[in-house]
Amino acid sequence: MQRHFMFTLGQVNKQWRRTLDRLLAPMGLTQALWLPLMHLARAPEAMRQKDLAHSLALDSSSVVRLVDGMAAQGWIERVDDSDRRVKKIQLTPAGHAQVEAVQHLLQRARSQVLGAVPAGELQAAYATLHRLLAAMADMPHGDAGDGPGD
Repeated sequence: MQRHFMFTLGQVNKQWRRTLDRLLAPMGLTQALWLPLMHLARAPEAMRQKDLAHSLALDSSSVVRLVDGMAAQGWIERVDDSDRRVKKIQLTPAGHAQVEAVQHLLQRARSQVLGAVPAGELQAAYATLHRLLAAMADMPHGDAGDGPGD
């Protein structure tokens, strides 16, 4: 059961990402674009490029290309900092409008997918996922089982 549970958990995550990419494609967005926009929208202030890279689990060179593309779309702008070596970025009004449209679509998709799940079951699943996250965070490095899928 444990193996099936973890495999299904991975499948749900992959399918959710595919579903969102399919729904956002008419807006010209893929996960590579909408996810950084959402991270920037949640940031309390202009975000350093390296912090965005870290939050997305990407290397800095990938984020530079990503930022260049989003700037070309008019969704973000680079903000001057007192330290010229620090590159900060923030959403533009067009970026905020794009995020709002994405959030609206995501809310509809979440409601459609999760609407059939009774609230109590959803709360229990949420609690279980948090226990799994805590258990993984507490594991020492190199003590994650015998291999993928275990």
